[in-house]
Amino acid sequence: MKRILLITLVSLGLVCGWTIAQDRGARGGGGAMAQAPAATGPIADLANAGVKAINDNNAGYFETHLAADVVWFDEDGHAIAGKDRVLGFMKRGLLTGSKKVTMTGLRVGENWAGYQYAIEGGRKGTQTVVYKKVGNDYQISMIHGAVNAAGHM
Repeated sequence: MKRILLITLVSLGLVCGWTIAQDRGARGGGGAMAQAPAATGPIADLANAGVKAINDNNAGYFETHLAADVVWFDEDGHAIAGKDRVLGFMKRGLLTGSKKVTMTGLRVGENWAGYQYAIEGGRKGTQTVVYKKVGNDYQISMIHGAVNAAGHM
């Protein structure tokens, strides 16, 4: 009798867990079931172009797309302000060598893009970029880059 009760409780627990996972997946709450549609539109295009420019070591892209008052924040609160300083930081750290960046999980809003990144060699994190409309084009006004750390994965 105890064995039948134990099997029934374990089975019930498995069914409930499966049902909750299915519901979370259907509502976009995570898990393997949740597949967000691919981000599209001008902001998605800008995010993809930025990663391509990094992979191509194309500083010219950022010379034309960084706003004069751009600010880059990192995961522990450092801020680099101004186009020349941000561009210099990028040239020293991202626009050198043959490191390749891959982007996953791109999400966009009206003027922002967020995604997870991986740089060859093992560095991973998240990036958020805020754009502002200038005439018919967009400029990067804020970047927040955070390296994955314990509790942030």
